[in-house]
Amino acid sequence: MNILVYSRSKEKESIAEQSINILTEQLQHLGLHVEITHSLNIPRLILNSYQAVHLVIEELPLTPNEALHLGICKALGKATVLSILNSDHHQGRALLNFVKPDALSVSQTNHLKYYRDFQCNKFVLSAFPKAAAGYKKTTFKNEGFLVPIQEKLEEALNFKTDATVYFDGRKLLKKRTSLQLRKKWNDLQLGGNLGGNSHLLLSESKLNEVLSRESLAVVLADPSLTHTEFTHWLGKTMNRNNVVLLNEFQATGFSSHWTSGQNCIVSRLEDWRTLASVDTSIKELSSSSFKPVELFEPSVNELSRLYSKLLHQKASLLTSGSVKL
Repeated sequence: MNILVYSRSKEKESIAEQSINILTEQLQHLGLHVEITHSLNIPRLILNSYQAVHLVIEELPLTPNEALHLGICKALGKATVLSILNSDHHQGRALLNFVKPDALSVSQTNHLKYYRDFQCNKFVLSAFPKAAAGYKKTTFKNEGFLVPIQEKLEEALNFKTDATVYFDGRKLLKKRTSLQLRKKWNDLQLGGNLGGNSHLLLSESKLNEVLSRESLAVVLADPSLTHTEFTHWLGKTMNRNNVVLLNEFQATGFSSHWTSGQNCIVSRLEDWRTLASVDTSIKELSSSSFKPVELFEPSVNELSRLYSKLLHQKASLLTSGSVKL
């Protein structure tokens, strides 16, 4: 089977590109021939014997060029699959409804509701994390928490615990300087609103130092965290001596891997900020880690079966006695 996999071109490797590189390697282990591209052109689609074309994008809307080539692929009888990593039900569906790929994937089950009126094969395919270090499974030593801040420093006030908490504020540097953020942080501390063991991180080097030095429970359960941001954090924290805290919907990506109370903590969406109760339940956990073959294999096998199913459906349609060629 010949597969063409596409992601958008970026100067720095995107989560989508990272995912298709890993995906391609895994599919090739199954005996499939897979090519990767960052550009779509009609001669390539016509001259090459691709049986399926799979677009992996971080978010809608489709560009006019992507929509055009999806339509051309369908006209040429190729199976078309579209994977959307970050779903937003408010934007980008007009071209999608017009093109109608044969299959569509989202990164977690609650995103399926955004496409419930879309008639095609739908499934869950999460982005593939790339771990910062080799696989190692260790007993977790709870030395504190690490929490990414999304919009404002005041988010830190919502976490009540006596444990050490590192708040990663690098995302806020897009709107304010580090000096402004430090001043605001000092004001919050002087006002007595922050725990005495709360620390603000504003640099990549300081974050990496903390991750390598301490054993932390990394709180990634914030529903405002995009799936690509979530995947980036998995790559930074897994296969080290950390435990990942994720919400019930994030856990539906690679659902066979996550086991709450063993290699992670899965929280209900409404309880994800409650660190005090978590602090007492993570004493006996193993660190969050994975072997690539174990994490990716179920998703890759499902995708391979989907390719075969779509090709069989197209072949059955073309050979049907009710169709005149």
